[in-house]
Amino acid sequence: MFENRSYRKFFFLHFEWMVLAAGLILMAFLDPFSQAESFCPVHRFGFNVCPGCGLGKSVAFLFRGEFTTSLQAHPAGLPAVLIITSRIGSIFLRNYNYNKRENNEKNI
Repeated sequence: MFENRSYRKFFFLHFEWMVLAAGLILMAFLDPFSQAESFCPVHRFGFNVCPGCGLGKSVAFLFRGEFTTSLQAHPAGLPAVLIITSRIGSIFLRNYNYNKRENNEKNI
């Protein structure tokens, strides 16, 4: 039972930031000039207009330093990167406070 508890604790503390960081890294290494098939579920259902299309390319352009092209690909690229990185930072702060509190309880 103790092992199950430690896996749950690890999942609680680390899963979200790892998924968010992996998404940012994958978008950073995305080739924005690629004409590959889209994974967009909105296009898969037959709709032509999608509010999120171009966001991955916008982030990829942003990581390459092409800010105007990023803005042209999707205006929400920079806010998305800022929101995701701030969320990762808040998770690290939560984990730090959690570990600090847990270590203080062990010392008492």
